[in-house]
Amino acid sequence: MTSELQIPKQMRALRVLKAPSKYYSLETLPVPRAEGTQVLLKIGAAGLCHTDLMVLEGSFGENLPLVGSHEPSGTVVQLGEEAGKIGGLKIGDRVAALLPKDVCGKCSDCRFGDWKYCANSKYSGITTDGYFSEYALVEAKHCVVLPDSMNFEQAAPLTCAGVTIYTAIKKANLKPGEIIAISGLGALGSLGVQMAKAMGLKVVAIDARPEPLDLVRSFDIAPDLVIDGRKTSSEDAMKEIIKLRPDGYEGWDGADATILTADPTSSHTFALSLTRRHGHVILVAQPPELNFNFKNFIFQDLTLSGSLHGNEVDLKETIELCAKYGIESHVSRFGVDEHEKMIDACEAEGRKGKIVLSFE
Repeated sequence: MTSELQIPKQMRALRVLKAPSKYYSLETLPVPRAEGTQVLLKIGAAGLCHTDLMVLEGSFGENLPLVGSHEPSGTVVQLGEEAGKIGGLKIGDRVAALLPKDVCGKCSDCRFGDWKYCANSKYSGITTDGYFSEYALVEAKHCVVLPDSMNFEQAAPLTCAGVTIYTAIKKANLKPGEIIAISGLGALGSLGVQMAKAMGLKVVAIDARPEPLDLVRSFDIAPDLVIDGRKTSSEDAMKEIIKLRPDGYEGWDGADATILTADPTSSHTFALSLTRRHGHVILVAQPPELNFNFKNFIFQDLTLSGSLHGNEVDLKETIELCAKYGIESHVSRFGVDEHEKMIDACEAEGRKGKIVLSFE
């Protein structure tokens, strides 16, 4: 065991004790110790995700009690015996880390595909302890060192919201100048419109709430077209999308690919109507059920794909892209003693951007 920094024996943490619950329980717990390939982080900030609310509601079974959050950033304060050999991590490194834990390394996805799909892994904050705590364990191989220019509050959202929308954009497999629509401008979508623009795509941003629409309009890296789903018909929206094509364009009308980040069926219906024939629809939202019209897929010949978070390569690329282009989340910051206010803020009128629990 390698340890160079003073580590207390106890820490404060937010736990889900039973579900459904409205709020977390603020408790004092033992500080865990890093072993093997594990790293102990002193958490700087941890993001609150829509999935965390689903855990509180009881959507992921009875793996309780557990510490919430799966979006960590912090400082390495302890290394397990093997951790220092992985990626050159050292005490004092500022890192962000991915959410899977105990990836098996033996299943077909681990051996032949992408370990992020490992069916045997646990998910921090969902099926095992997460990062709403002053200290937390992560796997060394899931860590990415942060650039000096990026603070913990901006880094934390990139470990799920950021890397998830980034991999969805990559999955669209579009060329610079092609059109991508992002439906839903919450934590994922607001990062996604900036990323897609930085990657050279024409970007259509869609939402039905004024606050996120105004937010993306204010970005230095703003989308090419902002559509208010409350006020704009699909016919009028399509006319505006067509204008994004270069002079002399010959092809199909509509976005080449569309990413669905919002849950309401109405948002899916609207977004699919704006996707061109033979286009690609990528689902990252987590609605209780999907309700699509068969005509979209049979007569438009759309392809529907799901997209999960990312691996360590995706996270590194996400962090580098955001650092290079100054891509940021609109962050609402809460301290651990304000955790009930943090949950209430999720339902507040006018909400926008990302909620982050800060330990600094």
